Amino acid sequence: MFERVLVAMDLSPATEALVSTLPGLREFGTREIILAHVARPIREPVSNSLREIGELRERLNELADRLREDDLKVTVEVPNGSPASELIKVADAKDPDVIVVGSRSHTRIREAFVGSVAWELVRRANRPIMLKRIQATAGQDAEAALKARRQGLPDRVVHPTDFSTTAQRSLPWLQALAARGVRSFTLLHVLPVEAQDGRQEAMAQLEKLAAEMDPTGNAEISCKVRLGTPHEEIFSEGGKSRHNMVVMGTHGRGVLPEIVMGSESRQVVRRANATVLLIPTEVAKPPEVEG
Repeated sequence: MFERVLVAMDLSPATEALVSTLPGLREFGTREIILAHVARPIREPVSNSLREIGELRERLNELADRLREDDLKVTVEVPNGSPASELIKVADAKDPDVIVVGSRSHTRIREAFVGSVAWELVRRANRPIMLKRIQATAGQDAEAALKARRQGLPDRVVHPTDFSTTAQRSLPWLQALAARGVRSFTLLHVLPVEAQDGRQEAMAQLEKLAAEMDPTGNAEISCKVRLGTPHEEIFSEGGKSRHNMVVMGTHGRGVLPEIVMGSESRQVVRRANATVLLIPTEVAKPPEVEG
């Protein structure tokens, strides 16, 4: 489903942790990885900028060599300019199935990369964005102890839906995850407390979605209607575990009531330890669902 993957690298100390998770992408069908880091715009003296780009490319090639040991085809890209704009250009040229971005912590200090680059990618990219949580080890230096397990397929997928057209666009990716071997899914709809009379209708829609998602019945799919605040319920239902994945549209009604930069989607990304797969309103191509 994710045969070709573009990985946005910031080359911070968190880079080692992010790279350690990438071989696990083979469980998603990944064969090719593109490591991309955007250098600063060319400036005077030009020779210094060119030297810097050369050093960045050398660093990426070192990381690429490690991944090649895992039988992955790896290439590197070092454009220069505005990070989000240049990453979009790389995505348009290389046509990846997903863009992976590392997210380093819940603190405001560490939120900068997600806030300035990943959200811009979500807003502009016409392909899914996978945000992978890179977590520090408690009691050690936050930068030195950043680590992540060799993440493959998630133990469980949580899909919050508001039944909008935007939410429905996640269906092919849910089907592809089931086909790849994920066996546990939770379909979640969140209602305001004052709208609890709608629970029965919402459950019927979730059950219909479950039948469409896995007509063979091989997966274990639970349908849940909760009353409360969307991001709190998403976090409680499965967002706490880094072994899970949250799959959701980038905006819509109900679960995600604001635009892509809205508070609910931001809160999910900020708080979730789980990997978050964001499906944009328009996608260049859906995944191929294996039979």
